[in-house]
Amino acid sequence: MKNKTGKIIGFLTGALLGFLTIVVLSRLHPEEDLAGIMILTLVFSGLFFSFFVSLLQSYTVRRRLAKKSTV
Repeated sequence: MKNKTGKIIGFLTGALLGFLTIVVLSRLHPEEDLAGIMILTLVFSGLFFSFFVSLLQSYTVRRRLAKKSTV
């Protein structure tokens, strides 16, 4: 579970940022119907942040292991 925590946190962060983007867009253009766009934005931003955090997590794990092997 430890190796999936970063992906879960990344996905939730991306979904939250996508939701905030949709809220801002709905305030700027209240007459637009954003239901389909909202679902796609939440999923894609969640997946993007999940991928980014996964790369960051693997980089830090490799760096930590390299640091331990030199000590």
